[in-house]
Amino acid sequence: MTKQPNHRPATEHDLELREFVGRSKTVILGTLSSNGQPNASYAPFVESKGDFFILISQLAKHTANILGTARCHVMFIADEKDSVNVFARKRLSYDCDVHEMPRHTPESQALIDAMKERFGPTIDMLASLPDFRLIRLHPTTGVWVRGFAQAIPIQGFPHSDGNPTI
Repeated sequence: MTKQPNHRPATEHDLELREFVGRSKTVILGTLSSNGQPNASYAPFVESKGDFFILISQLAKHTANILGTARCHVMFIADEKDSVNVFARKRLSYDCDVHEMPRHTPESQALIDAMKERFGPTIDMLASLPDFRLIRLHPTTGVWVRGFAQAIPIQGFPHSDGNPTI
């Protein structure tokens, strides 16, 4: 798989998108199996350079789907209790290209370290297990829904400074 460019032109919504995603520790995953069976799940994540990174078990259905299709859909959504109307919850969703990260590189280690800082010592145990995979989710086209009649098409996620966001 070819590496996708991570940088995109800035938009007027960048700060709003970064703040919205920054309030989440997990991302909702929509995946499909090779025979078209849908699956919804979630995973804790860190963000770096406009990409989302997850550490997931190969034993999980979503991992097999992600690795088998190299595609995923992600969604971040406002908590119901923070929404004025549940029909117009703020949400950000993207189609993503998927790439499994090699485990023993400085970049991968920095991401694992960021996950450990964000999620605690459980990450050390998970990262040591042979079935866990570090996955890059590269957001492509998306939609930022701010409320009723406020659906804004988005290309990629705002580029960060390169340090994993925790």
